[in-house]
Parts: sequence; structure tokens; C-alpha cells
Amino acid sequence: MKNDIEAICRVFREKQRFLIACHENPEGDAIGSELALALALRKMGKTATVLNADPVPGNLMFLPGADTVVGEEDGSRYEVAVVVDCGSPERTGSVQAELRKPPLMVNIDHHRTNGGRGDHCMVDPEAAATGMLIYRVLDAMGAEIDYDVAVNIYVAILTDTGSFHYSNTSPEAFHIAGEMVRRGIDPWAVAEKVYESRSADRLRLLGRVLASLEIGAGGKVASITTMKKDLADFSAGKDALEGYINYPRSVIGVEVAVSFREEGDREFRVSFRSKGRVDVSAVAQSFGGGGHRNAAGCTVQGSLSEVKEKVFGALEAALTPISRQGS
Repeated sequence: MKNDIEAICRVFREKQRFLIACHENPEGDAIGSELALALALRKMGKTATVLNADPVPGNLMFLPGADTVVGEEDGSRYEVAVVVDCGSPERTGSVQAELRKPPLMVNIDHHRTNGGRGDHCMVDPEAAATGMLIYRVLDAMGAEIDYDVAVNIYVAILTDTGSFHYSNTSPEAFHIAGEMVRRGIDPWAVAEKVYESRSADRLRLLGRVLASLEIGAGGKVASITTMKKDLADFSAGKDALEGYINYPRSVIGVEVAVSFREEGDREFRVSFRSKGRVDVSAVAQSFGGGGHRNAAGCTVQGSLSEVKEKVFGALEAALTPISRQGS
């Protein structure tokens, strides 16, 4: 763990203009963390702009502050760039050039593959969610955590712990979530918006994607595939795929689930979910990506068959020690 929390608190107290960003294809932890921080800084009288390469997923648009996220901004207008839930500035995508313009960079993250880049870093791979680190910083500063900030922190923790049933769920995660409930969060109302607000077309898209299910590596790997045409046929954005990877992960005997999503010409976004015995962050890193032991991702070039061959080969190598233990 790298913990510059005192220096980070000092920066947040002394500086006035902050540009905040997260990784591409953001999910609940990334969005909740950056919005919680931005809202808290604004309540302190600061200027805090959230700049993302990709829009807020539809199921998270209910979050306070979601409507203020922008896709373009001049980074030279800011004193501090804050990158949250992101292993490296490059993973912020098309906004990375603007994040390099402020004279200071703060890095707050919980990915084991984080390189610790930034003038001040708080990186704790043992934290279940980056939202927990945002809470630690705000708590150390004595900053006000009102309902709007609280619901963002709660969603960050809720989503990155898989509704508190992933192995990263910790006593601290329950404690902070409980603190947010004490500030007025209604767990059912939040869960309904995050998980139970799907359109009929999104369910039809799920059927299409599940039809691509493949089982390999002797039953230890399950994959699903989404092509650009699939999204177009159901008028869906890539955020509609959130959570789909949990279906192949749930197959009996599967150790690793993989999602292949066509990103561009001969380019696929690959997401991994492990049940714990395989470190998928190491597999993702081998392709230039990163993440956590149980959840990681990367982008791989090639045709679908070529990408699958590369990824399945890497996973079979990672599974070899487990297969030997079972023999």
C-alpha cells in the first residue's frame, strides 16, 4: 500500500480547482468514487469537474452529480488532476492529455496493478473498492458527507463487492456501507436502480449474448462474445453489458469467465472474472491490461478467432498449476 493520505488531504484543502477522471468504460466504483469526491469538494467551495472518456452508464444516471460529467475540458484551467480507480493515466483513454496539464496529479486507487504514478498516491489493493479510499480521505479531512456524497460511496462499494458477496468483501466495506445507510441511504431503492431497471431490449440482448456461451479448458473457462452488430440490433450501448459476465462465471466447475466485446476493426475488449484460484490480473497484464486478482481486463488486437486463441492459451497456462493440484 502507498498511503499519502495526509499530503492528499492538504492538497484538497489548499488547492481550488480540480479535474477528476476515472478509467475508460466506467462502472459503479469508478463513477461513484469520482462523483463522491467532486460533490464533497464542491461543498467545500472548490471547483471540481469530472471528465470521462465514456458516458455514465444508464443504470447509474440516477446518482447525484451524474448529469455534470463532461467529455471535453481544458486541463490547463486546473491546479490538480485526480485519477481514481485507475491503474495508470493511459487507462483514462481519450482524456489523458488533459489530465497531464495540471501541475499536480493525485492517484487514488485499489488496483494491484497500479504503478503508483502521480505526485501523491493512495493505493490500497486490499480495499474492496476505491469508494472506500474516498471515504477514508473525506473522513480524515472532516469533510461533510451528506446524502448525495453518501449514495455515491455506497454504490461504489455495492457494485465492486458484487452486492457484498464477492471474496473482497471486508469488515471495513460493511462498516462504511453501514455508515452510508445511517446517512439516509435506502439499500433497496439503490439496488432497484442499479440492478433492476432493465429495458426489454436489454433482456433480449442478454439472450443473444448468452447464446454465444462457450466452455473450454476442461470446463474451467466459460466465455461470452458481443459483436458491434449485437449492440446495434438492440439499440444498446456497451454499458448495457454490465453484469453479463457473471452468467458464465456462475457455471458449475468454471474457474474463470471471459467476455469478448468487439471494440473496433480487429480489436476486442476482454474482461475476466475469477472465482479466486486464478489471478486474472496477471493474465490481463500479459496483454497490456490490468485489474484485480478476481476482476481484470485488457484490449487485444486480431480477429475474434485469433483473440480467442491468444486469451484461451494464456488462461490454460494460468490454470495448469490448479489442474495439477486436482490430479
